[in-house]
Amino acid sequence: MLTMKKRLLLAFTIFAMFFGAGNLIFPPYLAYQAGDSILTSFLGFIVTAIGLPVLSLIAISRAGSLKNLASRVHPVFGTAFTIAIYLAIGPCLAIPRTASTSYEMVAEAFGTGRAFGVIYSVIFFMISGIVALRPDKLTKRLGRMLSPLLILLIIILFVGSATLFDGAVSKAQGPYATLPFTTGFQDGYQTMDALAGLVFGIILSINLKAMGVEGREARKESVLAAAGGGVLLLIVYTAIAFIGIVAEGLSQGATNGAEVLSDTAAAISGSYGRIILALIFVIACFNTSVSLLSSCGEYFSRLVPRIRRGVWIAIFATASCIISNAGLDMIISISSPVLTVLYPAAIVLIALALIPSMETRRWTHILSVTAALASSVIIGSGFLWLIPTTVALIIGFLIDKRETTFS
Repeated sequence: MLTMKKRLLLAFTIFAMFFGAGNLIFPPYLAYQAGDSILTSFLGFIVTAIGLPVLSLIAISRAGSLKNLASRVHPVFGTAFTIAIYLAIGPCLAIPRTASTSYEMVAEAFGTGRAFGVIYSVIFFMISGIVALRPDKLTKRLGRMLSPLLILLIIILFVGSATLFDGAVSKAQGPYATLPFTTGFQDGYQTMDALAGLVFGIILSINLKAMGVEGREARKESVLAAAGGGVLLLIVYTAIAFIGIVAEGLSQGATNGAEVLSDTAAAISGSYGRIILALIFVIACFNTSVSLLSSCGEYFSRLVPRIRRGVWIAIFATASCIISNAGLDMIISISSPVLTVLYPAAIVLIALALIPSMETRRWTHILSVTAALASSVIIGSGFLWLIPTTVALIIGFLIDKRETTFS
């Protein structure tokens, strides 16, 4: 059993792994647009941005790995889906976003141009890759060192924005006025954290093992760490969402959360405010970059043992460096349709993993996950994929029950 100090350290580590680019830019932009619908929209957001990531870590702790979880559908699907998840939240989308997002803030604070952005991304991923080489040390480096500093800087920005708040809240804009919960729910997709939780489980397991915790005790500590990280995320999300509310009167025509935060920081303390914001983005994005590089390196070195983890990390860091220079808005526009397809199947797998004795229900997994994938492609975003998926899940469960009865 871990001490309270070590549990708190693990909670800070979970927070550090999850809290990156999307976690910074989506809550304030949601609040900026949601206005008087902020409570309903924010509730929808935290379901997918906090609830699902916490549950995904718990699901992985029960299943042992993402591949084990997805292989309940079929072994081939298990490998294919796992690779797709790792690539989506790895070098194709999420890792590049850490550099592009943080650099936008650095450029705002110091007035640097695009040419320096290339140099920044090279340095950013070089250092990230080096730190990622030791996944067993992430609890110390991220949880003990960088997370407290990050939270302190966010508190400073929050307090500064509170001094500017006049109590006025604007009317909700666009879909936040008509479908606040659904819109917030879909915004939570964009953090990618439910998918990230499926691969961060491997890093959590490594750090627990380094603390001497394995087996059933490790599963218990994983749940506590996930819950603790979720509480920290909720506190910080609330703080930066409040900044988005304040920003409504300060930032005109903002197109993303980075602009909302930048305008607010400048209103608080001019260039000093922007420097603090730049530090927040760099630390948060660096934490997530390290965690994702480490997770991807660990998985692919197990998948292809002939190539060492360090080589895989170098490959992914290089690819992410190249992709990151495409820019933040382009990366987000690409990520949206990919997440629309992957998320429903991931949600179904997570839900089934949390139901006792469900791991042996073969047809329940096959039909429900297939329906989730197919409906997400055909129907697209929103909740409509739940209808055919639920029907398929019930049919699969009845088939499994009938086979069990006659076996």
